[in-house]
Parts: sequence; C-alpha cells; structure tokens
Amino acid sequence: MLGYTSTINKEVLNDRLAKIRFLIGDFTVVAYSSIPSQGWFKTGNGFANFSMEDTFIKESVNITKDDGIIVMDNTMGCDIEKDSYKMQTLDINSGVMDIYKGTVTNEILIFNNVDSGIKTKNQYGDWLTFKLIYKQLSLLENELVIGCSKDNGKTWFPFLKNYYKRK
Repeated sequence: MLGYTSTINKEVLNDRLAKIRFLIGDFTVVAYSSIPSQGWFKTGNGFANFSMEDTFIKESVNITKDDGIIVMDNTMGCDIEKDSYKMQTLDINSGVMDIYKGTVTNEILIFNNVDSGIKTKNQYGDWLTFKLIYKQLSLLENELVIGCSKDNGKTWFPFLKNYYKRK
C-alpha cells in the first residue's frame, strides 16, 4: 500500500485562508439587483455568518427579498500547493449543489462555476454560469457581486450584489 505524507507544515496550514480571512464574522446584509438601464436597486435584507471550521470557511446566508427568500450554505477551502480556492454551494431552497473554482487577485476573491458541469437554465431558455466576487470595502464592510454569463464565461454581466456590514 502506498501512503501519503504531507510536506506542508502546521504554520502553512493555519495560514492557508489568510488572504480571505476578512470574510469571517457575523454580518447584516442588504441585497441589490441590477437592471442595466437603471443600475442597482435594493431588493432585500438579511444576515450572514462566516466561520472557521477546521481548515474551511463556512458561510450561512439568509436573505428575504421582494420575490422570495435566499438561504445558502457554502464551504470555502484553499489548495495551498496550487494557491487556488474552491467553494461548494448548497442552495437550501432548491436543493441544488455546485462547485466553484477561485483565485485571489489584488485582495479580491473571485469564484466561477464555468467548469462545474452544472448550468442553470433561465426563463428564456439560456444556459447560465455564475461568477462571485468577494471584496473587502473596509474593516466593517464587504461586498459580493454575482455575475452571470450566457456564453460560458466569455462575457459577464452583474445582476446581484450583497452589501455586508459587520455586526
């Protein structure tokens, strides 16, 4: 039997999520939607919690919007050898799971599900993929912009935004 012994030391393991540690905390959330000709407009309120659990960041989100409730449980991890991130999403309302690949560039965490093999069909019959952009605005504020693509990630348009304020 062939075994595997990690060459990664404990300090590296503890710091694997250092680039995205700004996410951790309890937040109130204001949700916005976008219409290209009108810009962003408020569509809901809620709360979110990001916590460290072992070597992952767990996110729980609950937002009441004008058109329904969004309840998500997400798990983020880091492959330190490849300096890449992955996120597993679970949409509690629909029961749909997805996997997103991510990177950190200029202190901005960007995920997309282009390679996940899971596409969503909208009411017009278009197959959609998604991009999630997490950005720290200040010590107390973060932002998540969710983009959508109809051409498998060649072009993106923003359609949802969450503004997080630390409690």
